[in-house]
Amino acid sequence: MTKQLLTIASGAALAVAALNAQPSQMEPASQQLSWTATPEYKSNVIHMNRPDGQTGPVLGKPFSGVEVRHIVQTLADGTHVDQPEATACYRDAQGRMRAENSNRVLIYDPVSGLVYNLAPRTKTYRKTPISDSTASTTIAATNSGTWVAADDSHPVTYGDVSARQMHTHNSVPPVTEDLQPQVINGIRAKGARVTMTVPKGAFGNDRDVKVVNERWYSDDLQILVKSSNSDPRFGLTTYELTNIVQAPPNPGLFQVPADYTLTEDDIGRR
Repeated sequence: MTKQLLTIASGAALAVAALNAQPSQMEPASQQLSWTATPEYKSNVIHMNRPDGQTGPVLGKPFSGVEVRHIVQTLADGTHVDQPEATACYRDAQGRMRAENSNRVLIYDPVSGLVYNLAPRTKTYRKTPISDSTASTTIAATNSGTWVAADDSHPVTYGDVSARQMHTHNSVPPVTEDLQPQVINGIRAKGARVTMTVPKGAFGNDRDVKVVNERWYSDDLQILVKSSNSDPRFGLTTYELTNIVQAPPNPGLFQVPADYTLTEDDIGRR
């Protein structure tokens, strides 16, 4: 199954790109569906192989935290699979964002107008410009790749791999429900549940399939606090922002270390 976007609702188009995306370590568990939406839940997008992350630039609201993701699946023979991973994330008062794990680091810097993709093992990095038409960007760094999603109306490719969009046909409109606000990990968040029905016969299924997504968003901090996506075809995908600290991170986190080398294919772009 290829990396795809499945756009469900009308509204502003969401251009998605993968930075140096690599195949996930496990198939088909990595081929789960997860959702993204505007904070107001006006536009809903299902996308393949791209995790939820933090969106910016957001000015004057610095924080740091740990993003915890799980892919939980039950195989046909009853085997239970749980793929957890954690990503440290940071945002400063200037709207710069950083997401990192042991394999890769992604820095989104609207001040310089550049995205930096760092490889800690080789101490190399790549840099690409942020599109002038980009209003906001969602970033994520996971074991399977680094990802950038821009909300402008034109496709944007940061790196080598570009995601493709596919609009649904003859599908049942998704149903959105507002949920009662909750305090999650010390942060007050509003929630919404989106239920999509995949009609009988859409992919050879003998009955309707329901995909249920919940998202919890903090208007105060303008961060995604928690999400879950349950799809009978692919299992359960969850995201939670933990260890939240509302304080400015170390400014050095948003700079490329001096001992890193720009990759050869980017030298000509400097």
